[in-house]
Amino acid sequence: MTAFQVQNTPETLQLTLDKKYFNEDDLLRIMNYLKVEFLARKIDFDQDIEAFGEEIKKDWWSTNKSRFIEE
Repeated sequence: MTAFQVQNTPETLQLTLDKKYFNEDDLLRIMNYLKVEFLARKIDFDQDIEAFGEEIKKDWWSTNKSRFIEE
């Protein structure tokens, strides 16, 4: 057996991990990553999201710049 195998069926993707190469902590990290990806894809971001992010960063730097950069 290889370290992992993927079986693609009409309804599911099945991932098999060999315990010689992966432990339970590895599986939990993989599951957490997949959960985050799943949730991120469910969110319906419009095109203004990047502009909003830039505005947040700009405001944050205006407020906190003096903590990191001496003038």
